[in-house]
Amino acid sequence: MFATIKRESSKEGYFALPREGSPFFISMELFLSQHLAEGQELTEKEFLELLEKQQSLACRDKALVYLARREHTAFELRLKLQGKGFTTEQISWALTYLKDKNYLSELRYARSMIESRQRKNPEGRAMLSRRLASKGVNRNDAEQALDELFSEVRTSEYVMKAYAMVSKTVEPDLVLMKLQKKGFTRYEIKRAMEASEDETL
Repeated sequence: MFATIKRESSKEGYFALPREGSPFFISMELFLSQHLAEGQELTEKEFLELLEKQQSLACRDKALVYLARREHTAFELRLKLQGKGFTTEQISWALTYLKDKNYLSELRYARSMIESRQRKNPEGRAMLSRRLASKGVNRNDAEQALDELFSEVRTSEYVMKAYAMVSKTVEPDLVLMKLQKKGFTRYEIKRAMEASEDETL
């Protein structure tokens, strides 16, 4: 036989110990899911298959650490996990698992990103759509989040908040151009201004 399964000293998992070469840790999750047994002997093929499964679990767990800090897109996670040396197959398995469990949601990411930017530095829908695309958010989730967060009333609120910020830093005759550069349309700006004037009457 090529290798044997032995209990880890802290009893938190097991090791696959080959006759030659490096052993690897088998988590309790993998041990139970594969119905392994202490002292079980493994062929080289079984050893390599278990190693691949354990590395896929490690990839998933690393992605969960990133997701615990903030929402991510699949594109962002893929880049980070590639940087940690995980293979394309391991990353694909991990991302599929996370999506199936709803730990990874590009819709949640899109909502979070839009809300964050609108609190700090409001922008128009067109600008945010480009930002979401650059982060790898799929078109359907991006459009749904934008539809939810860009009602007519909210858009006017974003415009007026941006106007208040912009008017402090540029000349009055440049405000309109600056707001358009931030992704607001002339129509959205005009409507927001008219609504603001009506409220002051």
